[in-house]
Amino acid sequence: MKMFVKKWAMLGLVAAMGASAMAQSDQENKKDEGRGRTYLGVKGGLYLPTNGEIRDIFGSSIVVFGLSVDDITRQADKWRLTADFDFITGKKDGNKFFAAPVTASIGKIFGNRGDNTRPYVRFGAGGAYYDYSITRPGTGERFSTKRFGASADAEVGVIIGERFRVSAKYQWLSKADDFDFSGFQIVATYQIVKF
Repeated sequence: MKMFVKKWAMLGLVAAMGASAMAQSDQENKKDEGRGRTYLGVKGGLYLPTNGEIRDIFGSSIVVFGLSVDDITRQADKWRLTADFDFITGKKDGNKFFAAPVTASIGKIFGNRGDNTRPYVRFGAGGAYYDYSITRPGTGERFSTKRFGASADAEVGVIIGERFRVSAKYQWLSKADDFDFSGFQIVATYQIVKF
């Protein structure tokens, strides 16, 4: 029941941020016509592991949150560099898992700058930090590790207004102790600080 409430609370937060972003977008488009802006954004959502063993241990969805550095107001037709810092964390029945993939991505936005909604794509690669303590089902063997690995991702999404975006991303994470932590993310990002 507790996880059910968390998921609905997350959905409500996403809806509220989207409404706020749409209300602000017209004012911001007029204010800075012709200039791009880089934002630091906060994001939250769900991580859906693709590996059956990880789903059995932690459930079908795990909380993900993070930070994003991006110029979502940039011109369409140009590929630009962005950065993402994700924090995936799960805890269940004495098992715990934390992964922090950090990726540099190249992305492209489609549509015109003044459009209220614009689709985009991004592809990234980088590293990841793992900290987990898991008892493997079947064998009962306990694995506790803190280590670094590799990560890569492919993301599609929609930018709504100037500050809000929703996206779906496949996050590949290198295996550790034969655990495959890769999965899909469904995330909402709100750009909070402009620089």
